[in-house]
Amino acid sequence: MFKIGEFSKMVRVSARMLRHYESAGLLVPAQVDQFTGYRLYSATQMPLLARITQLRDMGFGVEEIKALLPLYNNPTTLREALERKAGEVQATLATEQSKLEKIAALSGQLQKERVSMVFDVELKSLPAEKVLSLREIIPAPEHEPAQWEKMAAFIQANNIAFDKAGGYSIYHDEDYKETDVDVETVLRVNELGESQGSFIFKVLPAIPQAATVQFSGPYEEYVPAIEKLAGWLETNGYVMDGMVRGLAINTYYNTEHEEDFLTELQLPVRKT
Repeated sequence: MFKIGEFSKMVRVSARMLRHYESAGLLVPAQVDQFTGYRLYSATQMPLLARITQLRDMGFGVEEIKALLPLYNNPTTLREALERKAGEVQATLATEQSKLEKIAALSGQLQKERVSMVFDVELKSLPAEKVLSLREIIPAPEHEPAQWEKMAAFIQANNIAFDKAGGYSIYHDEDYKETDVDVETVLRVNELGESQGSFIFKVLPAIPQAATVQFSGPYEEYVPAIEKLAGWLETNGYVMDGMVRGLAINTYYNTEHEEDFLTELQLPVRKT
């Protein structure tokens, strides 16, 4: 038998953690000296401790470990649990990768010391337009480019004439959603054709009054434009009267560089 300090050194697990495992019911001392109260551990407990630390290092919590330890006698069930954990880790990695990309993007912007230009808000009427529409529920906002790729493939496959400075993104959800986002991609076309499946030819209704603001640079730099639009609404006594949409004026169709993009946010409004 080994005292807790001796056992701790051999298994390279702190005495504090051994006590924690004991209180959680994962690994109790093989014996407690009735005279001194010393916790005594046995070499036969080392395989169990190895399994506990292995599962801990995979990211399992104490309660999960307690449930998994008996499954070592059932490899199929244990493998299923490990695969579920692998999926959780992959999702976490994707989230953290997204954070790294945002950090890198902001760092790059600061290094370039470039600020996107946001133009003045303009109140105007928007005419009805012939369009080709693809409306889908996409998994998350960052999946929108894939929706545009579908639109481009359909345009090319069917030889459809369209306005290269006339692509809309229309967001139909009543509030912002991180998943299952209702987005409609729209291209202005010369003539209405025959709809096919989710690709719908239609007339986009006119908007009597829309507050619009243009901004340059990548789509992700829309925040200053939204702030300017919101400030204009409050200052001038207007309220939202429909879904905001983004008109891509300069995009990949007519420029190679994101810093040359030009987007117009269009928000239907009414006077209070």
